[in-house]
Amino acid sequence: MEKCNINTDLLLFKIFHIHKIICNKANKFFSKEGIVIQVEQIPVLMTLFYNGPQTQQGIANELLRDKSSVLRTVASLVTVGYLVVTPDGTDKRKKLINLTVKGEQAAQWINKEMVQTDDKMFSNLSVAEKLIMTELLDKCVNHISTTE
Repeated sequence: MEKCNINTDLLLFKIFHIHKIICNKANKFFSKEGIVIQVEQIPVLMTLFYNGPQTQQGIANELLRDKSSVLRTVASLVTVGYLVVTPDGTDKRKKLINLTVKGEQAAQWINKEMVQTDDKMFSNLSVAEKLIMTELLDKCVNHISTTE
């Protein structure tokens, strides 16, 4: 069996590594700017920002996440004052999740900063390299999603 250094030889761990670096840098940046959010929570916040009030299941479906992970994220974002959970006006069994004013302000700031942050993080790549990288990542996502 050939020796393999998982940190340098395997794409899987290179992707884990870049994910960790991006999350750490982004979390520090948000914290410095007074935005109390973790990178992993942003998709829930932005789904509500772009699509309006949603049920927990609706958010889970939109983000392809399990309901329990969405529930944990919602609970965290309610605690910091970004979200509010209210009964659905038509179906009392359902609860709607919506942005608060503070959550709306944070989402507007994040919406504006995401493009600039992306530009900064990948400024060492040319436009052509970014397109190639995007195509390759999309190709990997499609393959991994359909492989059992």
